[in-house]
Amino acid sequence: MIEQGSIPNPLAASGDRHRMIRRAYGEADSYARTIAEAFDSWDLLWNDLGISHYANCGVLGISQRAGDGAEQFREWLDRMGFEYERLDAGEAAQRYPFLDPETFRYAYLDHDGGALSSANALRTT
Repeated sequence: MIEQGSIPNPLAASGDRHRMIRRAYGEADSYARTIAEAFDSWDLLWNDLGISHYANCGVLGISQRAGDGAEQFREWLDRMGFEYERLDAGEAAQRYPFLDPETFRYAYLDHDGGALSSANALRTT
């Protein structure tokens, strides 16, 4: 692993112990395409290492108002042709009981996303 500074370092790309990895990056289409490539490369690395430092738990977006960041990311997923699961507020609250359906319009679950443990990866390699 090559990094621009020591870890932890707020200027480093891996500045903490975990990184949220998702496909939705607003208008950054080329960056999002590199994330798809990274998923494939990490799969090869995890296979070689015999251990994965990535938890593919999905990424939940919650839209509270029309045009908010979550809605923009969902629209971007649509534009890029990425699949996700859309949930109305009641469905989302039933699945995730800590959510209050009165506080948001809808949610969506992108099944391709999760947490990458930078610190564990460094200890393994």
